Amino acid sequence: MSNKNERVYKTQIGSIPKIVNNFKPKTDNQKLFHQKICNFDNQLVLCHGIAGTGKTYVSIYKALQDVLRRGTPYEKLIIINPTVDVGNEDKLGFLPGELSAKIQQYNESTFTILDKIIGKTRAGKMIQDNKIEIGVLNFLRGTNLENCYVILDEAQNVSPMQIKTLMTRISENCKMIIQGDMSQCDKYKTNGMTNYEKSGFYDVWFRLQGVKGVEHMAFSREDCIRHPLVKRILKTYEDEHEIDLVNKS
Repeated sequence: MSNKNERVYKTQIGSIPKIVNNFKPKTDNQKLFHQKICNFDNQLVLCHGIAGTGKTYVSIYKALQDVLRRGTPYEKLIIINPTVDVGNEDKLGFLPGELSAKIQQYNESTFTILDKIIGKTRAGKMIQDNKIEIGVLNFLRGTNLENCYVILDEAQNVSPMQIKTLMTRISENCKMIIQGDMSQCDKYKTNGMTNYEKSGFYDVWFRLQGVKGVEHMAFSREDCIRHPLVKRILKTYEDEHEIDLVNKS
């Protein structure tokens, strides 16, 4: 018996039903973000938004939809989270356990979203079959990314060189989504204050303005779908962390 939170999704290209949790945009910008990912001409989508806007859920949902859909060129989904502790540098090498265990500590929220969309059993099977890969940024050098979706989450904690290295791996039939929240840059701080201008995400946001095949998406604080108290708390930080995404500092 199927889980009540799942439904049979009949693909638009193929005819094989797939189990995919239903998705209905909760905000106009969620709908717009989904549309920008759907646009075949947008091979790279950059998305800025604070936590709680649903950007990670939307991007993973659309990627899984296309990976599961028969007739598309996308064979797998690669999800990358920078291995950064809050307020610290990259510390993957200093964590206990095997690589898979180390990676899991930085991807609990990703696994939660996968479970919500396709269920824990199916998510585990797709990971086992390499249909879903939880990648490590430093291990992708020299790898050509083709026939796949790539989602780089928490991109505000990636250096300009790291993000350049990732983007230049794009090959045939690769759609890449780079997303983050520049106001939560944990890796680049000066005297305890976020120095988001040093982030590779901030750099690439402006560097790729007007480049063909690249689309930009910016969520606002009004798009936060968390508890109303969270919205009111974020409002008190609005002026302090407001980032101009039109004019580079």
